[in-house]
Amino acid sequence: MIKDDSQEANHIELGKFYFLNNKFNEAVAEFKKVLEVNPSNAEAYYNIGLIKEVSNLLNEAKDMYSKALAIRPDYKIARDRLNKLIGVEN
Repeated sequence: MIKDDSQEANHIELGKFYFLNNKFNEAVAEFKKVLEVNPSNAEAYYNIGLIKEVSNLLNEAKDMYSKALAIRPDYKIARDRLNKLIGVEN
């Protein structure tokens, strides 16, 4: 599959738009489209984690933040959110 950065960016932005408008299912669908194009997109995992967290699906959120950090170990906001969920002080 050919990687299309503009397609990825479009899905990320649309996902964020849906998230901000409390359309969580639609947002997750957009972020999953990003992962179909690029399975190593840490931002998509992070955003799905954020949606899971606000939906009180904390184990799923932890899993998504962990996946983001596996790809980008220096992803500070993902690390901060994961630490908050597991009770680690920053």
